[in-house]
Amino acid sequence: MSPEQRIEQLEGKVQQAYIVIGVLLAGADRNSPDFESKEGQRALDYFAHEEYDGDFLPFVHPGARR
Repeated sequence: MSPEQRIEQLEGKVQQAYIVIGVLLAGADRNSPDFESKEGQRALDYFAHEEYDGDFLPFVHPGARR
């Protein structure tokens, strides 16, 4: 697999993550207040753009402690 193909796959995976996050935030009745919450919108905004933020998580990722 070429680097370009891998990048394309990863971009597709991020797009899928965006959709999954939106569905989970909306809840079963699609009317959950989590969707409109500051945190919910922050998550959707983050996955809607290409920039990486190493400080996105509100905690230190266990893998980063090494």
